[in-house]
Amino acid sequence: MNKVIAAVGLAALSAASVQAQDLAAPPTKDWSVAATVRGFYDDNYLTQPATIVGPSGPIHPRLQSWGTEAIPSFGWNHAAEGTSEFATYVYDVRWYENKSDLDQSHQLNLGLTREFSPQYKLSVSDSFVVAQEPTVIDPSVISSPLRVEGNNIRNAGVVNFNDKITKELSLDLGSTTTLYDYPQTAKSVIGFPFTGAQSLYPTEPSRSALLNRIEELVTLDLRWNFTETTSILFGYQFGDTSYTSSEYINYPYGGASPYLAPANAGAAVFKGDHSDVRDSYSHFIFIGGDDKFSDALNGGLRVGAEYVDYYKNVDGLGNNAPTSRVSPYVDASLTDVYQQGCTAQIGVKHIHNSTDVVGTGGDLASGGTVPVLDEESTAIYLSDSHQLTDKLTASVMGQAQLSTFVGGGPSYNDKMDQFFVLQVNFSYKFTPMLSAETGYNFNRLKSDLPDRAYTRDFMYLGLRATY
Repeated sequence: MNKVIAAVGLAALSAASVQAQDLAAPPTKDWSVAATVRGFYDDNYLTQPATIVGPSGPIHPRLQSWGTEAIPSFGWNHAAEGTSEFATYVYDVRWYENKSDLDQSHQLNLGLTREFSPQYKLSVSDSFVVAQEPTVIDPSVISSPLRVEGNNIRNAGVVNFNDKITKELSLDLGSTTTLYDYPQTAKSVIGFPFTGAQSLYPTEPSRSALLNRIEELVTLDLRWNFTETTSILFGYQFGDTSYTSSEYINYPYGGASPYLAPANAGAAVFKGDHSDVRDSYSHFIFIGGDDKFSDALNGGLRVGAEYVDYYKNVDGLGNNAPTSRVSPYVDASLTDVYQQGCTAQIGVKHIHNSTDVVGTGGDLASGGTVPVLDEESTAIYLSDSHQLTDKLTASVMGQAQLSTFVGGGPSYNDKMDQFFVLQVNFSYKFTPMLSAETGYNFNRLKSDLPDRAYTRDFMYLGLRATY
């Protein structure tokens, strides 16, 4: 499915490191094993702002640490008689000198492609991740730019069927189901339950309330193969985002509510917002095409419109308030193998996506406002892997994501997050099986919201063995 191929390009930016992404890709030989060991320095491993203004004065939550990281991996690939299969697994463990527990992540990718005949082909794949880093949890557009403690799960299953109706005309039918599950619940959040003057901190929603969801996406593409290397298409996609937590994203107050905040004492009763008020249906209509300009250069483009229906939304007074929104939809990429051992890629994607920001659904003074329903994001990414010599390879990857919040009242609606990622890596091969590597990763979040922006620098040096 072309949408999945484009998403993989964006995911190349989103690994915690260059090595982790390389190892998670389908292997090029029957099987391989590898292990990376390195030392690192992380100057903000909790992705916290430099200063937060709390009830008792400024708080400085930014923490830094030296550490050690190990990344073992395994890859398997098999192809015979119209069937190809692959499996990869990457385990990443980080020990921080100034942190009591380990960071552990797992990435498991499975794939199967079966050509039943020259006309029919079926592809099935699954990507399972357990991680804390935002760029590992989200494979393309990032819903939360903050690191989250715990064994946070993302599982994406893809099924795609291709029917070559004629030599010039083909049909792609695909389905993607993505599950997000964060273990943090309300009981582990500071300020829960809110007991008025007894609490110094406002009650914040948990990560499970904010981000636990199932995203379904069904795609239908009708493609005309204009030439052997050029095709144009017309496509439709239907998306269903369903939040699965039963917790509040905005807590009730007023009356006999146990969550009554001192600032809201005597205010009108606010019934609260549960996570499912952000459920939505999405409809995409687009045109586009794919072109293999040469043996080295190829690209794809999808451009159209996205209609989002927030069909479960309610206002701050508890009244049904379904709303909708129409916005542009763009998914484009260009890949160039400009010389042996050197590959560059650039792309852009514009789409609505989930967010960890909820806003003030209980702003009753203005007649009740809706919470932040999602965000509209533009993600621009580029990467370049350049073989400088037979032994030395340099890689650079960058991503800029500009997101605008939808809903949440005047303090949130149309406010922006700007998230930037830069990764630079140098690898030097001593032998075909042993190499040294060093690199630098930089993350920066700029936000119109208070107590959210941060910067993070991550530097490493180590050895990698492959077989």
